[in-house]
Amino acid sequence: MPARADGHVPVVLLRRQRFSSPHNLGYTYPMRRILLPAALFLVSLIIYLLTLAPTVATIFDDSLELQLAVPTLAIIHPTGYPLYELLAWMTTRLLPVGDAAYRVNFFSALAAALAVALAYLVARRLGARPLPAAVGALLLAVSPVWWSQATIAEVYTFQGLIALLVWWAALGWEQAVTAARPKEAARWLLLLGFAIVMGLAHHRLTLLLLPGILLFLLWTDPALWRQPRRWVAPLLALALPLATYTLLPLRAHVGSLDGAYAQLGFWKWIMGGGYGAAFILDNPFGVERTLVDLLQLARMQFGWLGIIVILFSLPWWRRHPRRALLLALTALIQLLFARVYKVQDIEVFLIPLFLIMALWIALGLDQMGVWLSATGTVGKGRQRVVMAAGAAVLLLWPGMRASAHWQEADRSQPPIRAWGVHDLGIDMLSSAGPDGRVIGLLGEMTLIRYFQYDRGLYPAVETVAADDDALRLEAVTDSLAEDRPTYTTRPLSGLPERFSLGARGALIRVFPPGEAAWPEPAQRTDVALLPQVRLTGWAALLREPRSGMSLRVLLWWQAEDHPPAFKVSTRLLAPDGALLAQQDAIPVYNSYPSSLWRPGETVLDAYNLAIDSPPPAGASLLIILYDPMSGQEMARWQTPLQN
Repeated sequence: MPARADGHVPVVLLRRQRFSSPHNLGYTYPMRRILLPAALFLVSLIIYLLTLAPTVATIFDDSLELQLAVPTLAIIHPTGYPLYELLAWMTTRLLPVGDAAYRVNFFSALAAALAVALAYLVARRLGARPLPAAVGALLLAVSPVWWSQATIAEVYTFQGLIALLVWWAALGWEQAVTAARPKEAARWLLLLGFAIVMGLAHHRLTLLLLPGILLFLLWTDPALWRQPRRWVAPLLALALPLATYTLLPLRAHVGSLDGAYAQLGFWKWIMGGGYGAAFILDNPFGVERTLVDLLQLARMQFGWLGIIVILFSLPWWRRHPRRALLLALTALIQLLFARVYKVQDIEVFLIPLFLIMALWIALGLDQMGVWLSATGTVGKGRQRVVMAAGAAVLLLWPGMRASAHWQEADRSQPPIRAWGVHDLGIDMLSSAGPDGRVIGLLGEMTLIRYFQYDRGLYPAVETVAADDDALRLEAVTDSLAEDRPTYTTRPLSGLPERFSLGARGALIRVFPPGEAAWPEPAQRTDVALLPQVRLTGWAALLREPRSGMSLRVLLWWQAEDHPPAFKVSTRLLAPDGALLAQQDAIPVYNSYPSSLWRPGETVLDAYNLAIDSPPPAGASLLIILYDPMSGQEMARWQTPLQN
């Protein structure tokens, strides 16, 4: 290399030499080491924030539990996830925007974006050049399962971040050992131990990473097995992450949202609560899937093009057998685990496999670039144009994947998807206010409790969670015996035979038989739609929650005798008779069949009609009673909506 008279080599020539090898892992300046992963972090974080759920978005899964447990530091379901909870709790305290649920959602987005940046760094350490590594990371960012977990409160993007940190530290250790830098290798080994135990303080999926890591370490440095003193510092790194499990006994007075922690205790809780192995052995969900099903799920993350590009990484496997074993063995273990783990949402347990596939794509693209460079015949000037065009094409790939999956991944739109659960929770809580007792499924009660915590609404409303039908019926009976205003969330076998039911809001009100008491109707009428049933009043309430406008129609029925069974079709008609909205149901949200009504009782019935705009002047309300078996009309009644 030419040098100046003073012996110094020009900086520009040094830079060219450092980047001449497609598999060089070094950088000239720290800024260049940071710039591209920082850009990947920002791009992916912006994508996730644009599609992030703005508040609570689900009822019957872990997300809602996390959105209430994290800000209140209640104990999360087994195994407790203490490290995740503490970090997410800090996020809810520091983030100045959104409600508590949004802030917990944000932590998932933050962890996912950090993982995308770290995926780039791992791909670089595996040998990929910057552009292929960036494309692989971006493809991970917009892969369907990963993206879905980045936009809602869940534990899996943080688990993915930890897995990438484990691989990054292991590869850094290998590089230091190969270069005979023992002090640096010791630091990387310390980071590796810390990362592994971070995983153990978070999710047991970390155990599936250990076989590949151990073989990788012993293959790289067989003397490691015979020198136990070198393991002392990494083992000491266990202390801090595992210390987070002290959160559970410290918060035992708060307990878990379902109350189960008080029964199981600390050790059973952190070991999985006794249900982990049962999922594998007993298959309670009746889930049957083959290896082909799992491979098809993996293919969907990156498409057939991704699978083809992965095949181009095979020469890298031959050049780097240790690294290939690390990734391939981990991927195989993930597949075998998913094959025997009989849960319905198995896709989230395959996320480590999807991370590895993204790394393989980066390596495949890198190998394709090497072949193209070796066979290129264009001059240097045109070569730059060709390289720029190739870069644009490569970056277009994740852009097209993002466009194809955006609507599916976007939890911020449409309004019913973004705010439907939020509005339902407020509606249920308001229906039970100011001091009712609501009895329902655990997820529904968690939703109500969330708004009591986050908004301070109706704190005197009591919730009773009972997923079993018999326990729910028993809780209703006990509540009425205490003379407490009692509500339930859904139809329940045995309830209409024993009690009188009605609805004026989102919940079903339960009364002792024949003792229902309702406010006077806004619009009085007295129409005998059937010999045994009179319509004595009605009301139409325009509601404008964030999930979309609706018209809540209330009907006051008077049972003269034992009515026949019928369904009610509630319809909103335009002035010209065109149908604007309709809802058909058995009375009282399908919970109180008319054939069970008691003579002389008044039944308040509710229907919710989704509309796009306020009803126009001259609109009318049409009520049709019809036989639920044959569909034959039994009676109808129509009235102008605005009297």
